[in-house]
Amino acid sequence: MRSFHCRRRRGLICLFIGVLFLAQLVSLSSVTAGAQEKKTLSLQPKVAPPELQIADSRETIPDWLARWELARVLSYAKRYDESSGEYEKLLQEKPELSEAQVEWATVLFWNGKPSEALKKLEQVPPRKLPEKAQILMADLYARQKKYDRAESLYRDYLKSRPDDLRVRLRLAEVLSWEKRYEPSLREYEEILKVRPEDNQVRRKYGFVLMWMGRFDDAARELKKTLP
Repeated sequence: MRSFHCRRRRGLICLFIGVLFLAQLVSLSSVTAGAQEKKTLSLQPKVAPPELQIADSRETIPDWLARWELARVLSYAKRYDESSGEYEKLLQEKPELSEAQVEWATVLFWNGKPSEALKKLEQVPPRKLPEKAQILMADLYARQKKYDRAESLYRDYLKSRPDDLRVRLRLAEVLSWEKRYEPSLREYEEILKVRPEDNQVRRKYGFVLMWMGRFDDAARELKKTLP
């Protein structure tokens, strides 16, 4: 009888241990599954849906701005006729864009149409004319022998940039073409103070002296430019 009771007690103990082990196994499986699910969720890309990304975009490029950039890039590619056409369409829509008007004039100049370029520049209010366009306009006036207008623009530019010797040289040339030799010589002399070794400028200076009838002075200056 005692042996029976002992066997029964051992059986109950084994059953209890088995149940306890099974419960721990189930608990461990649950924890592992939860961790795996958490890991899977953490690996998902944190990217907003495409429709939300589009909705959040605040930048809208208008047609006129896209056309402006198209006109520019066509000019960079030297497709001047196409560029000119896009500038024309742009300015029909946005006639107040003085900068675009200046760019269009430049494209016309590059395309061998100086008269048309000048007309476009003349439509820009003087206060909105950038310095480069001011010089281009002066050069175009000089080509048309409108020397007084060219001179005015060159002088106005040199008030703020007196050290720009290239523009000062253009002014000196225009004055000489007007046969205003004395003021032309003064401009050449200003240049030669800074660049005394510039033989091309000195030769032009010598020519003006010759046109004035100052032959000895002209000969002296021209000799300085020869080996």
